Amino acid sequence: MSGWKLREMPDLGGRTAVVTGGNTGLGHRSALELARKGARVFLTSRSGARGRAAAAAIASDVPGTSVEGIELDLTDPASIERFAERVASRADRLDILLNNAGVVSLAFLQRTPAGHEMHMATNHFGHFLVTGHLLPLLLATAGARVCTVTSGGYRYGTLDFDDLDWRKRPYHPVKAYGASKLANLLFTRELQRRFDSAGASALALSAHPGLTRTERQQSSGMGGMLSRLLASSVDVGVAPQLRAVTDPAAGKMGFYGPRFGIYGSARRTSPVSGPATSDALAQLLWRFTEETTGFRYPPPVDSSTFGASAG
Repeated sequence: MSGWKLREMPDLGGRTAVVTGGNTGLGHRSALELARKGARVFLTSRSGARGRAAAAAIASDVPGTSVEGIELDLTDPASIERFAERVASRADRLDILLNNAGVVSLAFLQRTPAGHEMHMATNHFGHFLVTGHLLPLLLATAGARVCTVTSGGYRYGTLDFDDLDWRKRPYHPVKAYGASKLANLLFTRELQRRFDSAGASALALSAHPGLTRTERQQSSGMGGMLSRLLASSVDVGVAPQLRAVTDPAAGKMGFYGPRFGIYGSARRTSPVSGPATSDALAQLLWRFTEETTGFRYPPPVDSSTFGASAG
């Protein structure tokens, strides 16, 4: 079998999507393919100018599409709130939230202005906040999907809740990155439980691209020569996350990745590490994240109205 192809994406006319980190790499390709299928797309970039340029490039490739680039800094809660307010002012539904942006194996320890380690702050805390601020739109949309992009690197991560900011331990870039990617999977797990508890029709999913020839992989410590020799094309690497957000057969907590781990056609798979499948750890991480960010997801007002905006 040849496996799932981008051409199998269904028509997305009338749908609205948000893609974080949509100005380059897999995020940009995701935004482009969603637009090709008729979705209205909001893509984000830390730079407003780069985001607008990326949106203009997609509009040039797909005439007549609706695509907008919006500034978003995942390490800045105020930026996240402004971004969500802007989306909410322009759209009354959100069918797809693709939490794609991230940083990879930073060689030196970096912290945000709030003092949080950069991998965890960007890859997990930031997307926790983005999803939470966009939750009303997601819950108002029948069958909405939230896909958070993780990595096979989650297998090397552990969550030391006493030292997630790496103040007590010697910094290790692969382990710091792996911890954030493990957090992505646990976030997905607890988000789905909360969707279910609220009676929402939304799906929480995750995906990983394997080893892909993107700007981020090429420049990261994990890429290097191995990436240049073995990496798949962006066409292949982007398929798992696009399958997650568009495949009609996708189910709750679907986890999509390359067939052979770092390469191959997109297929549904399962996490291979015990911590990634722990409900107790997912709930502990959720509580820790609420305490760290000071943000709590709004409780449902009337679960019978969730998913009322049909596609």
